[in-house]
Amino acid sequence: MLLYAGPTLTNRTRGCFMRRLLVIVTLLAVVNVANAMVGHAAGADASAGRAPGGWYADLPTALQICEGGQWNAGPSTAPAGAIEVPAGNNNGFNFGQVGKTYWFAPGIHTLGAGEFSQITPGMGSTYIGAPGAVLDGMNANRYAFSGSATNVRIAYLEIRNFGRGLDNNNEGVINHDAADGWLMEYLYAHHNDGAAVFLGSSNTIRHSCLKDNGQYGISMYKPQVEGDSAIKDIIVHNNEIAGNNQDDWETRIDGCGCTGGVKFWDVEGAAVTENYVHDNLSVGLWADTNNIDFLFDSNWIEDNQSIGIWYEISYNATITRNVFKRNAWVSGNDNLGSPAPAIYISESGGDSRLASGVSGSTNLNINNNYFDDNFSGISIFENTNRFCNSNGNTSKTYCTPFVAPTVIPPPYDYDYLDPINATHPCYTSIANAPYRTDCRWSSRNVKVFDNEFRFDESNVPCAGDYCGVQALYAQGDNNLPWMPYTVAEIQQSVMYNSGNSFHDNTYVGDWKFAKGWGESIPWNAWRSAPYNQDVGSTLNGGSDPPPVPNALDEDTATLEGSVGQWAPWYKSTVQRAANAAHTGTYGLQIDVTEGGGWGVQLDNWPGFTATPGAKRVSVWAKQGTTGISGATLKVLWLDADGQLLRTDVVPFSGLTTNWQEFTAQVTAPATTATVTLNLQSANGSAGDRLNLDDIVVADQ
Repeated sequence: MLLYAGPTLTNRTRGCFMRRLLVIVTLLAVVNVANAMVGHAAGADASAGRAPGGWYADLPTALQICEGGQWNAGPSTAPAGAIEVPAGNNNGFNFGQVGKTYWFAPGIHTLGAGEFSQITPGMGSTYIGAPGAVLDGMNANRYAFSGSATNVRIAYLEIRNFGRGLDNNNEGVINHDAADGWLMEYLYAHHNDGAAVFLGSSNTIRHSCLKDNGQYGISMYKPQVEGDSAIKDIIVHNNEIAGNNQDDWETRIDGCGCTGGVKFWDVEGAAVTENYVHDNLSVGLWADTNNIDFLFDSNWIEDNQSIGIWYEISYNATITRNVFKRNAWVSGNDNLGSPAPAIYISESGGDSRLASGVSGSTNLNINNNYFDDNFSGISIFENTNRFCNSNGNTSKTYCTPFVAPTVIPPPYDYDYLDPINATHPCYTSIANAPYRTDCRWSSRNVKVFDNEFRFDESNVPCAGDYCGVQALYAQGDNNLPWMPYTVAEIQQSVMYNSGNSFHDNTYVGDWKFAKGWGESIPWNAWRSAPYNQDVGSTLNGGSDPPPVPNALDEDTATLEGSVGQWAPWYKSTVQRAANAAHTGTYGLQIDVTEGGGWGVQLDNWPGFTATPGAKRVSVWAKQGTTGISGATLKVLWLDADGQLLRTDVVPFSGLTTNWQEFTAQVTAPATTATVTLNLQSANGSAGDRLNLDDIVVADQ
């Protein structure tokens, strides 16, 4: 989580023939592997374990660039017209000629002992190694290749020991200045500090081993550009990216968010295809801050200590035909307070106003992937306090692509309760349209479908509540006085109103499901109202019809068409009111008419048809005024003769003026035929008010 801002819509929505051409070429190259991967779901036995010789058994071997030695297969003699670079100390060699080819002879090449001794290429030049050619920074030089020359090619070189230890934090060794138009291929870049490779616009890194570097295998950064992306049109194809973050920066700078196999920063248009991303000492692939239009296709991502793919405050992506195995075992145990997923969607989603040429969608689609024994599955999350110009945003000077200025100018105020810049519209106008929406990075239009999720708790070092979980949740604090958002509002948005959907997935194993603050609910509750997730999905091969979503009729549950069956019982009145809505347009407003306790009830005795068995009761409630601090919902189960079998109680304690969900897991008795409800309270005076909405009595 570094820093960046984004572009205006005019630049964002332009066509880009060259980008699409590059993507087509890339996708043709990966289609054989992709076709092998995409077919797994149809032929899979949903209840059987995968054999080691299954459909994907040979793919990691095919992707092992580091051991395969492709990087060491350059021309054994200098190409015609090439400038020969002898082994030894090449300090003072003229590497800056325009349009030339340089051939590095076999052996170790050094650049002298100077901190800034480096190769500064000439525009349009090529730097190519013979078998056994090694460029060694001797832990003395910061950078191997730098400068602003465009259209440079570097190939068939082993590049190692650059970066001068911890001095290279957040810097790149190859293409240090993120120049445009570079092609880097067949490289073995290892034991460099910072990032082995930096990418600029129209850059490609392919067929390379990026291993055991201090911070990243690949990263990128260019200064913010007002109204536009800093970097555009990149390809990361068929690389092995392993063992990076050897310098353990997350420990050195607590929570820096500055490590991983690859870190993408402020990029529009990226194709990330057929890479083998494994055993990194942090996140595998991390897109952070105003990334737009990404394709992650046919990658094999396993055994990374943290998240497999993290898509953070970014837009419009397709994550498809990837394998995720055993990711986030370390981070899952290090932080038991939240899920450690294979894929983490954080304040990110789809937006039709932004580019979609590479991803092919204005949604954020996660489909046709295979997940096996990761610490957890997919988390869709939003932080209430994280928005443009808030100190809850770790990308401090960056705004969303929709608000000008996208680069937040000084003066900055870093007091936690204050905005960064008190003159920016994401402070002065944030309570009003369009800023209330456009100042936020939001988790919306995330579609998770046609994936296979496998989880065996006996294989995974589980701890805490979030092992083996799918999550759709929001957290934060209601502690910024000028902030127009509440945690309850953002939770409601993420779960119900933002187009986020799991559907048509296959689950095998001991899966749990989390919502709201991250509280766990069982499979049938996840599939029932009001969540309605995983329609068409199966768990452990089951094909049972969806559970009864609600015993109550729609109006009694939601108040959208009428007051339903709600009626006053004593010392109260009820009405359908627009200012009482949790979701939709209307909710139930209860007004107390005098002190000494009050009650309301359903008026269709003996109630609604119900069946025996496990049930979930859920009600959203908030104070309309502050006089009612608690109430008790009673759930009465009756037999076919109308005889009371049992009463279950759901206490509403700690009521506030914010919406809260009150739930209970109960079991209807064996001869249950109907259910009815009443709500009572011993406190409140004439004029006090309570609001209810989204009332559910559903099968588990």
